[in-house]
Amino acid sequence: MPHISFASNLLWVMVIGLLGPSVPAIVRDLGISYAQAGFLFTLLSLGSLFGSSLGAIASDHMNRKRLLAASSGLFALGLIAMGFSPGYIALCITVFIFSLFGSPIGSIGQSAMLDMYPQQRSRFMSIQTLFGSIGNFIAPLLVSINITIGLAWRWPFLETAALVLLMLSVLLLVKIPNSSSDRSSRAPLKAIIRNPNMVIAAVLVFFYVAVDLGFSYWLAEYFSTDLGVSMRLSSAAVSVFLVGVMSSRLATSLLVKRIATKDILVSGLLLAAGSLLAFLLVPSVGMKLVLTCVYGVGIGPIFPLMVSKAAEEYPQQSGAVTGLLFGCLSLGGMVFPFLLGILASTFGIERSYFLSLSILVFILGGILIWIRRREVRMQPTEE
Repeated sequence: MPHISFASNLLWVMVIGLLGPSVPAIVRDLGISYAQAGFLFTLLSLGSLFGSSLGAIASDHMNRKRLLAASSGLFALGLIAMGFSPGYIALCITVFIFSLFGSPIGSIGQSAMLDMYPQQRSRFMSIQTLFGSIGNFIAPLLVSINITIGLAWRWPFLETAALVLLMLSVLLLVKIPNSSSDRSSRAPLKAIIRNPNMVIAAVLVFFYVAVDLGFSYWLAEYFSTDLGVSMRLSSAAVSVFLVGVMSSRLATSLLVKRIATKDILVSGLLLAAGSLLAFLLVPSVGMKLVLTCVYGVGIGPIFPLMVSKAAEEYPQQSGAVTGLLFGCLSLGGMVFPFLLGILASTFGIERSYFLSLSILVFILGGILIWIRRREVRMQPTEE
């Protein structure tokens, strides 16, 4: 079962990563503006906001295997439709629909995995997000290969649809248990949303987007425009960042057995903040590239460990927890890349990155408060 969860997250994140590198070809093919192309990302995040949240919540109450199979099938159909959409309006509708019905494959798989392995949440979450980073790493390479051999931008989406169908065929052969919780013992969704510790976790996940996607989305443009390097090197900067993220998530899956989650989170945030500050201050392009990787190492463990800690609040309702946090992640995806783009247009990309640095400090303070609240609550009361 964990392998299905890993594969589903890889494929969903991979599709998110396909859209960005395909934009120049989409603009030329359909004759649309950059603003119209940017709207596709908004639709992608909007569909994910509803799809991943509702899918994960439903997985606490419905047959998980059927949900995951239905979502995978609809996702594959949406990707196939992406390959044949005749115009911009049809493309917008297709992006929203495959995001709405495809995004649950990651959240449903994750909620099932967290429910099945409660004692290994941090380890498996680190591995799952590692696969997500691999998907993000593979996506631009797939687009580049297809364009290099003369295929249209639509082909990577069709090829990914084939991979989704392959996963679906494997999914139908494995057993995926339903929620292990007793219906009578489940907390109402309203109570979970109002839980102060869950509110803190949701806010931190929302702001986390600013220091991950908000940073990486504008990285290539920063190297190209502000530093004046070639397009090949500027594109490689994003890959260097992802290498740092992947390596730290792989290391985290091993370190959680020996080091407390709090220590990994705090160390990662301090490393990320220090490397980002140095990245903004040093003039050398080579050093900036190295610091990009170091920043990825620091930021890599943050999201999986926050989700695993939040899941401890309601260990038998992992779907509701996953749905809430994935919803906040999608909401952040709609807000921060766009906000940083506005700041970059006004003040320059380098100065806009100081917002990411400030948010890193905010997240560090929030995590310390969050963990402290949990420790106080878990202490035995004196009689």
